[in-house]
Parts: sequence; C-alpha cells; structure tokens
Amino acid sequence: MAKSSADDEELRRACEAAIEGTKQQVVMSIRVAKTSGIIGIAGKLSRGAMAKPRVLAISTKAKGQRTKAFLRVLKYSNGGVLEPAKLYKLKHLSKVELVTNDPSGCTFMLGFDNLRSQSVTPPQWTMRNVDDRNRLLLCILNICKDVLGRLPKVVGIDVVEMALWAKENTPAITKQQANPQDGPVTAVAEESEMTVTVERELVSQAEEEDMEALLGTYVMGIGEAEAFSERLKRELQALEAANVHAILENEPLIDEVLHGLESPPTVLKIWMSGWASLM
Repeated sequence: MAKSSADDEELRRACEAAIEGTKQQVVMSIRVAKTSGIIGIAGKLSRGAMAKPRVLAISTKAKGQRTKAFLRVLKYSNGGVLEPAKLYKLKHLSKVELVTNDPSGCTFMLGFDNLRSQSVTPPQWTMRNVDDRNRLLLCILNICKDVLGRLPKVVGIDVVEMALWAKENTPAITKQQANPQDGPVTAVAEESEMTVTVERELVSQAEEEDMEALLGTYVMGIGEAEAFSERLKRELQALEAANVHAILENEPLIDEVLHGLESPPTVLKIWMSGWASLM
C-alpha cells in the first residue's frame, strides 16, 4: 500500500502547532482536495470548479468525564504555513455521502445538522485513493461510535467492505510491558496505535466471523445484493422441495406405521390366543 499522508508525522506536528492553545489532541491528519463544483463522468472537475489543497484533522478534547471530538479544516497561508479555516463538531455529523459522479470512489461529502444554511451544498472532499478515504472515514465513524455513542447515516459506501478493509490493514500493535523489578509501569501504546485509531472494528467478533463465512460462500461485487437475495430464495425453495420429496418417498412406511397403530399389535394377538387356549 502506498504511503499515506495520514502517516506523515511532520504534517501532524504542523496541525498541532496550528491549533496550539486549544488543548485538543490530533488523532489523524490527512491531505485532501476541497471542491465545490460538480465532478463529471470522466472524474474531472466541471468548468468553474476549483480544487483547493486542504488538510483535514480529527481532534479530541477531554472535558471532565466526557470527550469532545472535532473535524478541523486547515489551509495553507501564502507562506505555506497551515492555519485553521473551519471547525466542525462531530456530534453534529448527520451524514457521510459518497459522490457518485466520481467513479474512483474517492470523493465524499460530510453533512452537519447545525449549519446555518442547509440550502448550501456542503464541500466535497477528494482523497488521493480509496485507502486514504477508508482511513479517514473509519476514523470518523469509530470516534462517533466510541465517543458519541452513535453513527451518522452512511450513503453510497459499503460499511462492511470498509470493516473488512480495516481488518486487512490494521498493523500489529505492541505495548510496553511492566517489569515487576522496576515497579509499576503504565502500559504505553506505540505511536502507530494513535495514528490508526480508526481501524478498530465496527462489528463484533462474532458478527465478523459470520460475515467472513457468508462472504466466503458468495463472492460477489458491490451492488449485487439483489442477485444475492434471489440466490438465497432459490436455495431455500430447493431445500423445501427436497424436504417434501423425502416425505413423499417415505409415505408407504408412514402408511404402514399408521395401519399398525389402527390394528392390535401382532404380539398382543399371539398373547391373547395363547391365553384362550389355556382357558
């Protein structure tokens, strides 16, 4: 996988310097392109639309027992220094929507329910590749789930596919172990854990195993949910037909059993005849 700007420590430090004094911790920072125009069928911007380089930073701030989460938009000044441009509270994030006009799948919009003018189309964010898109969106979704206790509506993006991507791309994480001879030591995670907080699971282990088993049986592309449903229906009908056929094949045996129940058993007849002869 190509190196991502999400792993750029210099970019992270520049973001932290730009928001210094806010007491917020940068969880992830990544380079994006901001567009407000329409992307054509060929994936190119329409006339009048401009792509502006931006940096999106996910930050958190502890306040008592609660944690607040933010999406920060930073832009480059004339001197090439990052400076804050926009601030969104993730608690108001209501929708994550993929822009279907971009065939690469790298462009999406974030909808917030507290914007003053809901009639204005929100900006579109374009990533370098789908891997970067998944990194950022998984980070946002996991923070919404863990910190805010809810998930925004996701439109046009296969969340199961992203969860499987996260499993395949989660790096091994090691933690510092305490040495009894040195006294108690607080376990400290490697910096890579902070960089990819995003890749924690969106589903439970049991659900993940069920998904893997299902996906292993039916290998299909995105958008084939209808074909998948039809195949399940056909197999269910075949199973029901097989059960009916098995019942019909055993019908003579069933008749024989029922006939035996209606008449006295043979053993009982022999016993009764023997008792009559003794009389």
